[in-house]
Amino acid sequence: MKVLVTGAGGFIGRHVAAELLQLGHAVRATDLPACDLAQAAAAGAEVMPGDLLDPEHVRGLLEGITHVVHCAATFNLGLPVETCLRVNRDAACLLCDEAGRRGLEQFLHISTGGVYGQSVYTPVREDHPHHPADAYSLSKEAGESAVVHRMREYGIPLTVFRPTAVYGPHSTYIAGAFYVLPSMLRYYGVRKLPSLVGGKSLTLVHVEDIAGAIGFCLDNPAAFDEDFNLAEDEPLVAGEFFDFLYGLFDIDVAFRLPYPKRLIEGAALLALRLPAPVSFGLLNRVLEKLWERIVAERGLVKALRPHFDKDFMYFLLGNHYLDNSKIRGIGYVSRYPTCLDGLGETIEWYRKERWLP
Repeated sequence: MKVLVTGAGGFIGRHVAAELLQLGHAVRATDLPACDLAQAAAAGAEVMPGDLLDPEHVRGLLEGITHVVHCAATFNLGLPVETCLRVNRDAACLLCDEAGRRGLEQFLHISTGGVYGQSVYTPVREDHPHHPADAYSLSKEAGESAVVHRMREYGIPLTVFRPTAVYGPHSTYIAGAFYVLPSMLRYYGVRKLPSLVGGKSLTLVHVEDIAGAIGFCLDNPAAFDEDFNLAEDEPLVAGEFFDFLYGLFDIDVAFRLPYPKRLIEGAALLALRLPAPVSFGLLNRVLEKLWERIVAERGLVKALRPHFDKDFMYFLLGNHYLDNSKIRGIGYVSRYPTCLDGLGETIEWYRKERWLP
């Protein structure tokens, strides 16, 4: 068995490549030439940088490959849908067609829980209807649909994963939104903040559970032609999540307010109607200037950037609670059953690596 891992220099792909190498599989790692594949190479992977939109590169990538784990994607909620589609759909199609020509043994594809859109029922199971709302999720839905169609046509066993919001070491996009802001507040002397009582239910997923689930499903007949949510075993409500996050940054709860559902959803809908430069452009510029000052003063690694993109507002509409019982039903055991088990050590990793003060 020889496994191709695409996007192996990215947040999820680097963890997947490391997991498969640790399990003893031969791994070929690919990503764009500008991406860092040194970790994969040092761990024993064969490294082949290139562009998945280049048919010639894709042909070379699959030479001698038996299994593909397709992690490569663009995840940026500020990008237009056309850009997202080119990477998240078109590159997947090229890869699938070459896999079909070669008759591979299995194709494992990372989609997103965002394909479900606003939940019709909670918790969300794999048979939930797809109503993707933001540009990223729309492009991932298009990519997933194309992969399913092609693998069915070629008769190659397919396993699709739909992770919820992912956290863990090396994340930059999510970390820029949710770790940098409390770090900044604490740095500038904020010791207490208000929190909420109750609120929307949400599940996250640790990146190691994505890597673990992929390793578990690789060459596993129980996972052939199946789709799996990747999420924690139990959800938190918004108030519980904020309380826990505050504690990780030594911020106390000043007082708690009942979750203002109508106010938050109304504000989110208003922000979605405004042009992005109006709704978040000024805020992001101010946050970036403040963060640059902290990075310089504390000698931090310039890996994170504080930002809030317009499409974040979709996360304020409805619950984001994915049911992971299907993958647990075939035997996978979560390494981090809730973010209470993994978020603390994740923040410590960022501090140790000097990504956060």
